[in-house]
Amino acid sequence: MKPNLETVQNIIWIQTSFLGDIILQTAALNYVKAQHPSLRQYLITTPLGAKALGGHPALDKIVVFDKRGRSMRKAVQSVKSDLKDCGREGTVLLQAHRSVRSSLLAAALGFYTITYDETKFGFLADRRVPRVAVLHETQRISLLLEPLGASRAELFTARPSLASASTPLAVDLQKRTQGQGLVAIAPGSVWGTKRWPVSHFIPMARILLKETPHTLLILGSQDEQAAAAAMEEGLQDYAARVINLAGKTSLDDLRGLYPLLDLLVSNDSSPLHYASAFSVPTLAIFGATVPGLGFGPLAPRRLVAEVELSCRPCSDHGPQECPLGHFNCMKTLLPERVASMALGLLTPASA
Repeated sequence: MKPNLETVQNIIWIQTSFLGDIILQTAALNYVKAQHPSLRQYLITTPLGAKALGGHPALDKIVVFDKRGRSMRKAVQSVKSDLKDCGREGTVLLQAHRSVRSSLLAAALGFYTITYDETKFGFLADRRVPRVAVLHETQRISLLLEPLGASRAELFTARPSLASASTPLAVDLQKRTQGQGLVAIAPGSVWGTKRWPVSHFIPMARILLKETPHTLLILGSQDEQAAAAAMEEGLQDYAARVINLAGKTSLDDLRGLYPLLDLLVSNDSSPLHYASAFSVPTLAIFGATVPGLGFGPLAPRRLVAEVELSCRPCSDHGPQECPLGHFNCMKTLLPERVASMALGLLTPASA
């Protein structure tokens, strides 16, 4: 008999992709928790994903799949050991990550497995479903639950979330900026053509600082410190209201900072998904990619700043350099326009 949500005791998810994808995974977790609270949910993820989703109320256990410094065989054995309480008869594995490695891991675990038609080595799974291109990634992940009897209409209402955290950095920041409000800017991205130029971010930020009393946070990874430093330098005359945290925050810090924000302005990168998880008003800047690829913001109050060009999107992720050499998708998106959109999001919805 095929498994369904009424008979299954355990659901194991495999999600070992980028941090943003791992955050978006939580929408499906939330659906299961709300509709089938007695089901136990396990998430197999990366060390980074385990830190980001620490304390998530929909998860019963996070299992780290870490191949660094050891063989695939040993990594799989470690995962098996962590899942030893899951019986094969009452357990379903939902493989959201489509890599060969994830398929081999799923096969080695031996549970009834559902994945996508597009998954590499997906033929190893027991059931496959289409990964519908026009849907948001939260919905595409949630569709893995449909063969178990979940209603598509209900699945599509689920939203991502993260557990908030209280860290010394977040507590200190809240005290320092009380009564001023906080706007965060995330100028980085792993992909070059997803990055709006810092030379555009600076005048946009200057308008926000001039027109509002808010303190501005610059967020980013250690690899994005150069862009953050350039922004900070360009805002020296507002130094008392600019705090550069690039490369200085842990994942716990981020779960403490995002609930404090009045607005996030970000490129198409993981900060968008943090903002979605905490319902932070979001202004998303899209260049080489488009929201239609499935990774747009989901916060209740959100806007997308973009320029309509026939060459967009030029790839799923955005190449490091513009294939046509002009980079007009970002260069022609003017700071004044983005600042006006940001100011609109800072205006109360009832105004």
